[in-house]
Amino acid sequence: MISAISHHDAGNTAIARRYMAWIDGVGNWLIVTSPEMTIGRATAGTGPLARIREPDAADCPLVANLSRRHVGFQRIDESYVLQARSAASVNGWPVDERIVLPQSCSIELSGGVQLGFSVPNQLSASARVTFQSSHRPPTSVDGVILMAETCVLGPGSNTHIRCESWPDSVILVRTADGISLKSQLPLLVDGRFSTTKQTVSNGQVVRGPDSVQFRLEPLEERQ
Repeated sequence: MISAISHHDAGNTAIARRYMAWIDGVGNWLIVTSPEMTIGRATAGTGPLARIREPDAADCPLVANLSRRHVGFQRIDESYVLQARSAASVNGWPVDERIVLPQSCSIELSGGVQLGFSVPNQLSASARVTFQSSHRPPTSVDGVILMAETCVLGPGSNTHIRCESWPDSVILVRTADGISLKSQLPLLVDGRFSTTKQTVSNGQVVRGPDSVQFRLEPLEERQ
């Protein structure tokens, strides 16, 4: 029998614009549910896990010679616009303030910072930003997901986060109450079978068959 999480437990879910996904055997990914995300220079207290951040701190700060909010990504319908506040190029072409990004491209910022951008799933408007150079956030982050409505984790080539050893995909679904799960796999959330309407609250561990295991942590509540 599938047991649902109680209404009281579900009500504790934080509605956040940034989450960290800690995925066993895969890595740590920053998930941004806002239609806008910035990348810039890391300063003291501006790591992506910081609970209280300076007002002008980037959503994803890098240890690199960048300005504080060097570039911004904005999702407009199913397209993404790169806003360059400082020097940036896309596929080798300098960006004059703003450019609509192709579905897959390389982005270079000052100081040799290289990023990869792609929209890997044609059925989802969510995008993926990866670090192609050695420049990284102050804390361990393997990439950033700009999440529209869904984020696909799994073994396929069209997933947002590749989990090669998983037997099937798990879809994160953004809702008004947080993030819920959808999958053909039987999933346990803190040891109890999940339901399609259940949101994953702070620190809950999701487990499935074989090596499927991850945790979602909201980084700040949205008022």
